[in-house]
Amino acid sequence: MNSFLTDNAMAAETIWCLRIFITFIIPCVLILLPIRLFTKIPSYVFRKLLHIVAFSCVMIMIIIAKNWQAAAMASIVIAVVIYPVLRLFENRPWYADLFVQKEPGEIRKSLLMLFLMFAAVTAVAWGIFDKSYYAAAAILMWGTGDAAAALVGIPYGKHKVTLKLADGKKSWEGSTAMFIVSLISGFCVLFFGHGSSVSMSLLAACAGALSGTVTELFSSSEWDTVTVPAVIAAVLLLVG
Repeated sequence: MNSFLTDNAMAAETIWCLRIFITFIIPCVLILLPIRLFTKIPSYVFRKLLHIVAFSCVMIMIIIAKNWQAAAMASIVIAVVIYPVLRLFENRPWYADLFVQKEPGEIRKSLLMLFLMFAAVTAVAWGIFDKSYYAAAAILMWGTGDAAAALVGIPYGKHKVTLKLADGKKSWEGSTAMFIVSLISGFCVLFFGHGSSVSMSLLAACAGALSGTVTELFSSSEWDTVTVPAVIAAVLLLVG
């Protein structure tokens, strides 16, 4: 079995991507868990910190990966593994204390959609259009932007978005934070990572951040994990 995995180039590359992901995410989780268990950090803050860690580690994995198939397959493997593991433990008392769920099974379903989305964005942006850094930028822009929207919008969002078709829960303060943080994240990936010019990096990041923020306003909380990064990736590819 080990010989087969070693000889199979795709399997070897996928394992390499998984190692990259695990190498970065384990130290982050080991830092966050004591913070959650021994401090009074709000549950939504902890959730968004976990999101930032997951998005950042996947972005690093995509950037370091040698081909899109391995990066996408690694994301699928993570999704397939994490779902039953969380299903196994979600009835334990400590699980409810660690992860405050909006509804039963919400965490595992959300993470399943999250990592499958990573695979889809990678396959399209890198696999079809040969733009690996656009996939990485879209994923990081969504992750950091979504976290910023919650971290600012929940405690400080005094002005709710009352536009037609908006869900009424989001605020202008949170949406503004999402736009700014998404723009900065996208610019950093495209300029420092990809080597795009300042003007092109700024234009693409601004367009992606704006489209992602607007999409998030009109997407339900169950589906924004899919709609927002997909729209950001599409806009980055179009502008780029």
